Amino acid sequence: MSIQYTLNQIQSIIGGKISGDGNTIITGVASIEAATDGNITFIKNDGLIPQVLTTKASAIVVHREIKELKKPQIITENPFLAFIKFMEVIDRVRCKRPTGVHPTAIISKEAILGKGISIGAHVIIEDSVRIGNNVTIYPNTFIGKESLIGDDSIIYANVSIRESVILGKRVVVHCNSVIGDDGFGYLQINSKHTKIPQIGTVEIGNDVEIGSMVTICRAALDKTIIGNGVKIDNHSHIAHNVTIGDNTMLIAYAKIAGSTKIGKNVMIAEDVGITDHVTVGDNCIIGGGSNVYKSLEPGSVVWGSPAKPVNEEKRIQVLIKKLPEMYNAIKKFIKTSH
Repeated sequence: MSIQYTLNQIQSIIGGKISGDGNTIITGVASIEAATDGNITFIKNDGLIPQVLTTKASAIVVHREIKELKKPQIITENPFLAFIKFMEVIDRVRCKRPTGVHPTAIISKEAILGKGISIGAHVIIEDSVRIGNNVTIYPNTFIGKESLIGDDSIIYANVSIRESVILGKRVVVHCNSVIGDDGFGYLQINSKHTKIPQIGTVEIGNDVEIGSMVTICRAALDKTIIGNGVKIDNHSHIAHNVTIGDNTMLIAYAKIAGSTKIGKNVMIAEDVGITDHVTVGDNCIIGGGSNVYKSLEPGSVVWGSPAKPVNEEKRIQVLIKKLPEMYNAIKKFIKTSH
């Protein structure tokens, strides 16, 4: 994507102080290694100075002025954060879609649409749906009756949002995710599975981002709740009646079983499974590939299957590697003792 900003304009977006020509034209962003003439890049610390001295970028965002770098610089306390601010501006321009409703969209007359919205081709919006201001809905998305989409949210292509689901403000849902499908609830009677109707809902807070291919199931009776600022990576599954606290992060393939309660600021690494009715306290960290079968106290750092304190699991892993050696030693001892 082509852009054109002067360094002065970029400084007005990200802050900091310019060293060098503020009229330098910037036409792209790139990493140190991939940058070419016209690009701006950044470094985070002194360890990257040798690399930035050979970059072909036209300007660099830095944490301190680098005298030996004979190129314009923007000096700021946190170059990475500053660079993110500029990337956000570029992203908004890149993803901006025309306002209005595509002629192929099917929208109920009972739906309430906010100002400045963009609704793509073949979107279906059912009765009594409320769409906030500046919401973007990409093609082939379905929004069931009585659902609410908050202001400034983005719903990417092929998403299904079932009936009576609530999304807060500035929520992002990536392609092919499903929010509000039935929870997996059955009662066994005479060796047959009788479905338990899932008549609850899903409530998602503000500033939540949901990756692609994520499923968030509706509650059987009450609510599946996703708190403010939660980030959910691709292919994760949130079962019915789960509660996830503010600013928790779930990395890819996280699997959260029904009625689990997860606290605030929890980090759940890739491919973690958490069994049903477990409580995970605030500020816990669960290592990749772990399986959590019992509740965790706030601040716990665990790993393994079953999940246990991380240092204990590390010791176990060391011993596992020594098993062949231990086995041979025991076998030799038994042989010589006879």
